[in-house]
Amino acid sequence: MGDVSWPDDAQAYEQAIAVLLSSMHPQVMRIDGVGGDGGRDAQLIDTDGLHVFEMKSFTGRMTKGRRNKVEASLSRAALLEPISWDVIVPIDLNPAEEAWFVGMQGRYPFPLAWRGATWIKARLTEHPAVRRFYFADHHAELGHLLQELARNHISPVDTAAEAASRLRQLCDRLAELDPHYTFRMTAGPGPHTGVVVLPAYPGADRDQPLHIALGITDPDSPEGASAAADFERCQRYGDPVDLPAQYVRLSGPASLVPPQGSDRVHMEANPEARNLPAQLIVTEPGGRRLAVLGLHMTSLRSGTRGGTLTGADPTGSITCQLRVDRTTGESSIKIDVQAPDALRPAQWLDVVRFAAHATPGTHLQMTLAGHALNDPAPFRSTSRPDGAALVLHTLEQLVAIEQLAVTTLVVPKDPTKEDLDTINEAHTLLTGGVVEEVVSSATMDVDDAPDMRQLITAGRAFRLRQNHPNYEVEIFGQSVPIGPIQRVLPALYISEHRRTANGWHLTLKAASHLGANVATVQRVE
Repeated sequence: MGDVSWPDDAQAYEQAIAVLLSSMHPQVMRIDGVGGDGGRDAQLIDTDGLHVFEMKSFTGRMTKGRRNKVEASLSRAALLEPISWDVIVPIDLNPAEEAWFVGMQGRYPFPLAWRGATWIKARLTEHPAVRRFYFADHHAELGHLLQELARNHISPVDTAAEAASRLRQLCDRLAELDPHYTFRMTAGPGPHTGVVVLPAYPGADRDQPLHIALGITDPDSPEGASAAADFERCQRYGDPVDLPAQYVRLSGPASLVPPQGSDRVHMEANPEARNLPAQLIVTEPGGRRLAVLGLHMTSLRSGTRGGTLTGADPTGSITCQLRVDRTTGESSIKIDVQAPDALRPAQWLDVVRFAAHATPGTHLQMTLAGHALNDPAPFRSTSRPDGAALVLHTLEQLVAIEQLAVTTLVVPKDPTKEDLDTINEAHTLLTGGVVEEVVSSATMDVDDAPDMRQLITAGRAFRLRQNHPNYEVEIFGQSVPIGPIQRVLPALYISEHRRTANGWHLTLKAASHLGANVATVQRVE
């Protein structure tokens, strides 16, 4: 790879090495040294623990003063109880220096590693974009490639595959030259053509910020002002934005001009994976809890001013975004609800209970990893969930039905009125209640027995009891076992009768003058 010229400026060296580490380990976190860095310039936290990296831009030999600085950084880092400590210095140790460094190992329980010039050069070979950007004059080639993209060097006789291959080669070469960003070309008719600029690793946009300038034509137009506001939001908080290409000129170490003919430029901070439990808690103004919703926060986008932590409840129905402004300490919570097609009743229950109580007049608080992020504040909503209380009652009934009938149900997005009526019936029967049914008439077939002939000729009212040993109802197209039930019909009389091959076919009417024409249904053991 040829020799490497180390930057003379310590800050430039540290940034170059930090970008190299980020390319090797995307989750590496830079440490701001203002007020002291605690013996670390960067750190990595994984399942094993804390890995600490210290960077020193020394060249030549390790003098006594330089050794003292390394030892001081190490002693401060030891207070953090890391599982490893690496110092990255562009010096390969001679025997005396190596004896000094190895001698420090006995004073610390975690391994120490000297990453010298040979190690750095080897890593730069593995990540040539970092070498070209920080240790070689790459800007001319970078600008040339971007100009090629801008000119759209594709022959009219190129096939679609050849054109795609050409664009892919240009974007791959750009990525080789700039370790901070990846470039993606999207091509299609109208608004489907554009350039996507994405940070190559978390924090790349802070290592090498992009800057926006409005186009020289009509910069004060509403569209141009809107593009500038969106870009500022992306820079401050890492939000994904799509900007009209005609209003955008991106500049960093080289001019990143959107290709002619592109309609949109997409920009966003690289999301960093997180695994944090959270809760949204709804309370009365006096503090009594009404509902709580568990969340799993999985993604963090950061900018120069703050960041946005995003997560969802276990069903994916509710998405929550927590935005924190580091400069003011203020935070805001945005909640979006998107009902999925089908869920088990218990899965729906927490979501609907939360929606039913999260209304104007209640307070909302968020906790993250067990710590309260804010004092309970009045809940503000742009919409009120219609019928949430009724849906909550129905879901509570369904949970009980699943338990008592020993079955499982999947709730569709839009249950019918018949489903809701059957749910109410099943819940009443399974919990020992009585279901009433209006009966005005009925038909039945009976044997030609003496008592039946007597009943037909007498013409008087009578009552019937019907026993069903294995009664079932249908909910959401699924049979739900209720068990043995007894139906007691109201007073009836025979209004019509005719002989059949096996007996009699009877038409019955309710004897309304003897009482209400209501049948009762009850579960029996």
